[in-house]
This record gives sequence, C-alpha cells and structure tokens, in this order.
Amino acid sequence: MYKLGVIGGMGPLATVSFYERVVLNTLAKCDNEHIDMVVLSHASMPDRTKCIIENKGGEFLEVIKKDFKILEDIGVDAVAIPCNTSHYFFDEFKKFTSLRIINMIEETILEVKKRGIEKIAVFGTLGTLNSKVYEKYANQHGILVKEVSSEDKQVVMDIIYDIKETNALDGRRFVDILSRYCDDETVGIIACTELSLLDIPEDINTIDALNVLVKRSIELSGAKVK
Repeated sequence: MYKLGVIGGMGPLATVSFYERVVLNTLAKCDNEHIDMVVLSHASMPDRTKCIIENKGGEFLEVIKKDFKILEDIGVDAVAIPCNTSHYFFDEFKKFTSLRIINMIEETILEVKKRGIEKIAVFGTLGTLNSKVYEKYANQHGILVKEVSSEDKQVVMDIIYDIKETNALDGRRFVDILSRYCDDETVGIIACTELSLLDIPEDINTIDALNVLVKRSIELSGAKVK
C-alpha cells in the first residue's frame, strides 16, 4: 500500500523539509496522485557523528534495525533516509532488509557525474567528512574531492548543531564558507540535511544531496518529478 518508507528524525526539521519537498516536486493534480508514504520520525536515534567518532556504531545500528523491520512489515517499495551521516553504515543497512534502500550518497555522486563535474567539495558533519563516505563513491567515478580545512569543517559542524538546537536558519556563515570553495570547476555538495534548510544563493555552484534524495524517492515510488 505505501510506496515510500522514510526513516527520519535525524533531525526532525530536516525530515519535515524532505516530506515537503517530495510533495512540492511530485507531478500531481490532486491528493490521490501523490505518493503514499509512511514517515518514522525517530528523533531519539543515537547521534550518528558521535557513534562514528567514538566507534560505537553498534548502538545506532541496533536502534535503526527495528525501523527497517517496521517498514518491511508494512511493505514499502523503497526506503529513504534523509541523513547523510547515517549512510556511513549503508552496507550494514542492506543486511537488515530486502527492501530497496536509496543510497543518498551514491545517488548524489551519480548526479555530479551526470552533470559532467569532475571536482567537488563536501560540507557536512564531522562524521560524514572524517569517515570519507563521499570519497568512497567519488573515487569509483573518477571525481576529485577538494579538501575543506579543519577550521571550516568545525565551523560547519557548529552551524549544523546550532540548527538542531535552535531551529534558527541564518545561513550567512555557511554561505561565506561555500563562496571560498565553490567555483566554475568545483561544485559544493550540501551533505547535511540541516544545511539543506539554509538559503543558498543560486550563483554559488552547489548540489543539495537532499534534493537528489527527493528526486529518486519520487521516481522509485512510481511517480513523476515536476
């Protein structure tokens, strides 16, 4: 019955944005033509970055495994997880279920390749950046990853957790960082769903991984993208 299953809550506001973007980008003339989906907003999930840095991934996996079981029992066609950092554990996710899980990271790299881009700079949590999950797929497709300074990584991390704490969406500091890395040759990957909430000027060369996930979620649910 349900086409799309969403394991969300990482964080809650980003999950709201994902759901809204799916609705706004689905080609539909009435309610009945939208995607049937179930959203698990599992906000109490262990912090992904902390689990990666402290080598406690088992704590996170033990919890999220139950969500895959719920979605499997419901019988969704595809699973979307609007959290970049969690995809560090993607290979483990596949062991939990036979459901099709959309690989947000790989799909974003494929979008980069499709656009003929050869160089990216990745902006996300320290869990995402230090685990080099984007490099894993970029290397497979011959895409160069430009290094972000440790100072800028920390500032971006602070911005992300400020959003989680306050829901305040002041993107000026982030835009300033983007402008120093993104140019005609290098596209900035918005690789954290909190960062996806910020307004980014169109003249800054970026690809938002959340938007890539939205597009694939719509397509794999049997609907058409506007």
